Amino acid sequence: MNSFKKIISLASVFSIFFAFASCKNETPEVTTTAVPETTTLSVVEQPEVTKAPSTTSEIITTEETTVTTTEETTTEATTENPTTTTTKPTTTKKVTTTKKITTTKKATTTKKPSTTQKKVTAPTKVADIVNLYNNAASSASKAKPGYKKSTDTVLSNLNMGALAKISAVRETVGDFLGEGSSSETVKKGSFDGKKLVKSTLKSSDVSSATCKLSNDGKYYEISITVKNETNPLKGSSALGRFTKDYKDADEIRSGLSEAGAGVGAITVKTTKVTITAKINASNNRFVSLTHSIKMSAALNDVRYSIAKVKTATADLETTVNYTEFKY
Repeated sequence: MNSFKKIISLASVFSIFFAFASCKNETPEVTTTAVPETTTLSVVEQPEVTKAPSTTSEIITTEETTVTTTEETTTEATTENPTTTTTKPTTTKKVTTTKKITTTKKATTTKKPSTTQKKVTAPTKVADIVNLYNNAASSASKAKPGYKKSTDTVLSNLNMGALAKISAVRETVGDFLGEGSSSETVKKGSFDGKKLVKSTLKSSDVSSATCKLSNDGKYYEISITVKNETNPLKGSSALGRFTKDYKDADEIRSGLSEAGAGVGAITVKTTKVTITAKINASNNRFVSLTHSIKMSAALNDVRYSIAKVKTATADLETTVNYTEFKY
């Protein structure tokens, strides 16, 4: 009986021993759990650009970065110390970057008004120069400017024989030929078309004409020479189309008749007639004007009372100046 118990005890000891050896030869199991790294980058840009002349625009850029880092966690199980440790540190980094960009653009734009200035050139053709003068005279008739006018007539080379000794006859002839000087001031607005005539001069009335610009380019300076003619009538001759400052044959006859003198034929000839004028190039208005009229007169069969002269002759030169125009 005791031997059987001993055998049973020995078998138990061997079974425990083999069980322990079996546990020691097993390979420990390691479990690793990997959490993938996650990185979140968030960038917020708010560019604000405003373009405007003479305006300061601010561009603000905000960069916001969020970084999340998850470290690896390792879980180990051992037979000696079967303890499971889980470490899950999480780090969140939020990086905010603010960029402030200030841009100042000063745009200054100056626009110069485009002005097209008409180039002033002096006319060279006779017809154009005559038209320039006529237009200035027409402008004066419409605007009715004020001005000063002076007239000077010189009677020379008078040959009347015995009649020259009669003072009444001499004065009458000189008076009706316009001998002497006079001056007057014409007020603005009282233009009557007699002292300054609206010209209708024709290019066919002219023998020559010149025009040039003044040194400063502001004025036309013209000179016109009118063709010579016999017995020019007012209004229907070259002389009569631009002035009334002379005596024609009919007026001389009428004047002598009023003085008690009779006359046969009367012949009046122009020997040199010129027009010189300074005209504003910008508005075609007179600045100054001069008429120079040279004539010769021949009177046949002049009778006064009991005295009689077969032929009486004389030369006349009349200068008319218009100045101080006020438009």
